[in-house]
Amino acid sequence: MEVLSQERVLGLIGRIYDAAADAQLWPAFLQDFADAVDGSVTGVVFDDWSASNATIEASVNLDPADARRYVQHYYGVSPWIEEWKKRWSRAGASMIETSDQLVELAELEKTEFYSDFLSRLNVAHQMGFMLTKTDQKSSAFTCLRSRRTGPFGTAELALLRAVLPHLERALMFHRRIAELEGRYHASLDALDHLTTSVILLDDQGRILTTNREADRLLRQKDGLRVNPYTISAATQHETQELHGMIASAARTARGEGTSSGGFLALPRPSGKRPLSALVAPVGRNAFAPGIRTPAVVVFVTDPERKPESLPGALARLYQLTAAESRLAELLMQGETVVGAAERLGISHNTARTHLQRIYQKTGTKHQSGLVRLLLSGALVRPTCD
Repeated sequence: MEVLSQERVLGLIGRIYDAAADAQLWPAFLQDFADAVDGSVTGVVFDDWSASNATIEASVNLDPADARRYVQHYYGVSPWIEEWKKRWSRAGASMIETSDQLVELAELEKTEFYSDFLSRLNVAHQMGFMLTKTDQKSSAFTCLRSRRTGPFGTAELALLRAVLPHLERALMFHRRIAELEGRYHASLDALDHLTTSVILLDDQGRILTTNREADRLLRQKDGLRVNPYTISAATQHETQELHGMIASAARTARGEGTSSGGFLALPRPSGKRPLSALVAPVGRNAFAPGIRTPAVVVFVTDPERKPESLPGALARLYQLTAAESRLAELLMQGETVVGAAERLGISHNTARTHLQRIYQKTGTKHQSGLVRLLLSGALVRPTCD
């Protein structure tokens, strides 16, 4: 692999942040990366180790039929997966691995995974790293290439290490924005649904827009404030650190730098627990057209905020009456309509009438679909102090 120019590396990083804002742009980054390292199949995969299954979030050079075969069967018999689980469970294990470090090629060739799956794809070598990990779930970036091209070497691993922090930050950014309107398209008109304060800045660090939660937080002037056109912390030291992160992230958004932003604790003069700020570059396609283009997003979490009660949140989100939201809450807890009616002290017919109105307001048709929607889609806004 030839050494990539700074311009080429910056281009890769730019595509990462574009994809963070719009999942449809992941293939463009994946293909560019594959081309840079002489790879073929490249993708982002989510693994559920407890259920022994995987979801391919985005990929290139992988036929949909082969993707289904991997998810349905070959994920479960992959010797690479077994070795990854062992290594990632050890403290201090490297986050970046190549398949040749995990399983020798001669041993791999003896497996069903190779003979029935990898050979069909004309690949034999892999490198990747873990983007996120919990006890039972993880997300990973992976790139494969042919046996003829050979194992991935130091140059390819160096490029992988260079883009790693940006992929991690982009995934966090994508997941935060995904709370607005599903997982794929972020838009300014949905920012007010977030429980987190969101502040969008231009490439000079000036405030473009804030959501309602950020407005509330800034009015308090406790750990974060407007001064005069940007945001500042309570102390000069934290302000300098915050402004440095914003400036570095803005350079990345302009294609002139490589900083992935960062986290910062913001002490509060009131003595309350510090605010937690996440600073990240913004892709060019992150928000709705027709506005000044944001370059940096700052997410701020207030640990002192208490969540709104579930019935109140459901009533606000779906325009449910108090009676309808109480019924919806019981259904989410696994109660039947009959059981919920008895607990609420209403007739079965009244409960069924409430349920039909809930269906209409939420756009669902069955109780199972309603419960899935309520469990996965409720955006709960904190109550006022």
